[in-house]
Amino acid sequence: GDETLDPSGMVHLESVDEVSAFFDEVYEGVAQDLLPYEIQTTELDLNDADMLEYHTGLTDMTGIAGIYLSESMMSSTAYSAVYIRTNDEGDAKEILQNLMDNINPAKWVCVSAEKQVGALFGNDIFFVMSSSDTADEVYKNAAAAAQARGLNVSEMTEKINPM
Repeated sequence: GDETLDPSGMVHLESVDEVSAFFDEVYEGVAQDLLPYEIQTTELDLNDADMLEYHTGLTDMTGIAGIYLSESMMSSTAYSAVYIRTNDEGDAKEILQNLMDNINPAKWVCVSAEKQVGALFGNDIFFVMSSSDTADEVYKNAAAAAQARGLNVSEMTEKINPM
């Protein structure tokens, strides 16, 4: 059938291209001085458990169709955004909670992310951690970009990390 007419709106971004375009749009709306240089969005290998745990804190990939990491290539900046596409087996709320609880805000060793913000965009998960100003601004733009795509924004959650 023609799913595009579903009145409940869009629930997923479909590919790394869509996620990359989404992040590009988000970053266009954020003041340059709040963002690190050279941000790139990459798709993580769902079979690389160590890499996945390092970047997301997640150890169970059930319900996950794709994980995309948006970070600076220069690792001295505490900035990381994660977009997770779920599939029908996915409990997006639970995955978001696991991410918030288990991600390491000090994974860069020399710097640490002050604030974590996560939310559900449709049945997908959006997450960003950075300084408070940057995390808030990126989240605000991400929520707007999600809504512009017909994704329902819900379950917004925040966490301040001890520095």
